[in-house]
Amino acid sequence: MSTNGPQWAGAWTSALSRIEPQLAQVPAPVVPRSARVSKLDAELLDAELTDMLREPVTRAMSLLRPGLADRYRLEIDTAISALLFCLSAGSARRATYGQGLQNLRYAGSGRGFVGRIYLFGALSIGGRYAWARMVEAMSLRGWADAPRRSARGLVWRLAQHVERLVKVLAVLNFVAFLGLGQYKTLAERVLGLRLVYARPQLAHSVSFEFLNRQLVWHAFTEFVMFALPLVNPSRARAWLVRNARALLRLPAVKVDPEVAALPEDACAVCFVDAKADAPEPQDAPSAAVNAYVTNCGHRYCYVCIRTRMMAEADECACLRCGAKVERIRQYVER
Repeated sequence: MSTNGPQWAGAWTSALSRIEPQLAQVPAPVVPRSARVSKLDAELLDAELTDMLREPVTRAMSLLRPGLADRYRLEIDTAISALLFCLSAGSARRATYGQGLQNLRYAGSGRGFVGRIYLFGALSIGGRYAWARMVEAMSLRGWADAPRRSARGLVWRLAQHVERLVKVLAVLNFVAFLGLGQYKTLAERVLGLRLVYARPQLAHSVSFEFLNRQLVWHAFTEFVMFALPLVNPSRARAWLVRNARALLRLPAVKVDPEVAALPEDACAVCFVDAKADAPEPQDAPSAAVNAYVTNCGHRYCYVCIRTRMMAEADECACLRCGAKVERIRQYVER
């Protein structure tokens, strides 16, 4: 053993010295040509995820104002894409969610690589948004119809030439991608961002964990959007206020002294609404129209008290005394 040991060590050292220069020249494990389909699938998965997240956002915005989601469609898509990019490719995984499902990631290291990742996101997401809004603004201002020798006309033609040039270069880059399988987009080629296997031992592995999370999230958002119109905000607020004051051992409703001091024939709801619209001192409150009396003995306009009871249901309280309004009857003057 003593004689064979040094010979073995010497042979290993000699072989390693010959192999190390060759290992240094071996490039990073680039995705083979056969995996270019995975790159395209990753882009489709990212697009599907953006569409999935856009749907609940547009539904929520449609409840605020009709047509609001259509007006800011580009801003919504840009915000969702930027958020997904920062949470995925901008993190330590260096891959979008779609690329992660396809076992891909961007290769590189050092500060320059991280900067190129963020620059790629800014160009592919922010650049597309800025260019679309700029062209739209110039078109709405009539730059396309401006005289050819004017500044507006020159800028418009320059923008059109730049857009055509980028499209031609994008087509040529895609043809090169189909042949070589290296850079899928023009921005990736310019910044030198290459896709490699995240785990080389798994050539094509799709994890369903992320898909399950997205299905659960989609089902949850669908349930929220279904249940939201069924929630009565006024009733919920009244219920919370009543129970919170009960825990603090306070009266069920805080009665405004100014409201409690109103004349008997005045409608407290009309007075409170008028005070909210015009905080300055009001004239003498008018008498209740088609007066109805609550079970606590105070008068209100029929429309005012009935609307309040329909909104707050069994949580409706009298504004004058704080008692719970359970029933009303028409006031008959005696």
